[in-house]
Amino acid sequence: MRLRETVPADLDLFLGWVSSEADMVLWSGRTFTWPLDRGQLESYLHNDQRRYWTGLDPESGKPVGHASLLVDHDAAMMRLGCVLLDPAARGRGLGRELISTAVRTGFETTELPTMKLGVYAHNVTARRVYEDLGFRQTGRVRSTEVNGQPWHAVEMERPRTD
Repeated sequence: MRLRETVPADLDLFLGWVSSEADMVLWSGRTFTWPLDRGQLESYLHNDQRRYWTGLDPESGKPVGHASLLVDHDAAMMRLGCVLLDPAARGRGLGRELISTAVRTGFETTELPTMKLGVYAHNVTARRVYEDLGFRQTGRVRSTEVNGQPWHAVEMERPRTD
């Protein structure tokens, strides 16, 4: 999968991929409020410490995913976040490709020793991908409530391996 910088035209695609509050929180934690709108996404794109990528389908070249990377030199770490895949592209291994490419790109473009992320405990598929890519749970857990149900996010991290 090829990554390119996310551009404002991608935002309407992302809005179409997030159809409920639960989808939004699964994708971005509590970064946004429901209902999600373009203004929130435009504001999201203006953090100088964050890199924003759109993943392109290897066959069609069309946008099928998004990921961002917070690069914090002061804390000597990176944080992968807001990983989103077009629902129509699921089941083809593209989510794994998107994450793998984002992780590789993060380590290739910085000298930082550690990448971190948060993932909801019930998102078993994503957790498995992260574990396969060398991420390990750090034991820290955060919780939020979605539609009256508690959601527990686990923190994971992975060291540079080169």
